[in-house]
Order: sequence, then structure tokens, then C-alpha cells
Amino acid sequence: MGRWETTSTLEAGVVPASIWREAYADAAAWPQWNAEIKRASLDGPLALGATARIVFGTGLRLRFGVVEFEDGRLFTDESRLPGARMGHRHLVEPTETGGSRLTNTIYIEGPLAPLWRRIMGPAAARTLPGAQRAVVELAQAANRASDWYAAEMERREDRSVSP
Repeated sequence: MGRWETTSTLEAGVVPASIWREAYADAAAWPQWNAEIKRASLDGPLALGATARIVFGTGLRLRFGVVEFEDGRLFTDESRLPGARMGHRHLVEPTETGGSRLTNTIYIEGPLAPLWRRIMGPAAARTLPGAQRAVVELAQAANRASDWYAAEMERREDRSVSP
């Protein structure tokens, strides 16, 4: 049985919980960080056994099942192709400096993996680092909005208690 994979790793100054909440746990956010995805939905919360439906910009529609899951840390979604399976493993871990290490692996395995690698592999390898940067940007933007909101609430509270 053939196997092909590509992996990309990125370290960023954003806590893992923010990456998970803003980019991974909500399928509606997936098109915001993956330019290949036009639309995505989950049949419930992100969990082992959940099903995602993804429409790619090319028009390709695939159903992915979550085959590996650790809440707040890891999920792998996998889809069946004729003669192969394609999966994407999303791992986010804390770094010693308080940030995150994102490790993403896209794989294709099965008797027709060499064919699917030629069809889908180059685009997957090319877009993975950009998708990781977009995940980080999405989490950073949410953090900035949250920080602004907290500061605004504090400012309003200060105004209400001032004579």
C-alpha cells in the first residue's frame, strides 16, 4: 500500500486554547484559514466520530470523518477517495515560551495514493504553511478584539464609579 505525506510546523506567540477555539473547533472558520475551502460544516461539535462536509473552491465536495481527537490539542479528519484515503492531522501544542507549535500533516494512503499524490499533493504541500499563518492571524485577531472589549468594559466601569 502506498503512502504520501507532507508536514509543516509553525511556532507562534498565541496560546493553544486560542488557536483551538478560533480556528479549529468551529468548522465555519475553516474557510478563513484554508484558501482551498469554500464552505465547511460539522454535524455537531468537533469530536471523535464527527462528520465534516467540505466544499472546495474547485467544486469538489468531500465528507470527512474525525478519526483521531484530543480536545484542545489534536484532531485528524479523513476522507475516502477511490483507491485511497486522504487525511489532515491538526496538532497544536504549547511551547516553553507560552505560545503554540502547530504541526499539520496531510497524508494520502492506499493502492492509488501515488495517483492522488500527483493530483492533490503539490497544492496541499504548497498551501499548508500559508494556512498555518492564517490560523495564527485568526487567533490573534480574536485576541485583539477580546482585549479591546475588556478594556472598553473597564473604561465604562471606571466612568460609572467616578464622581
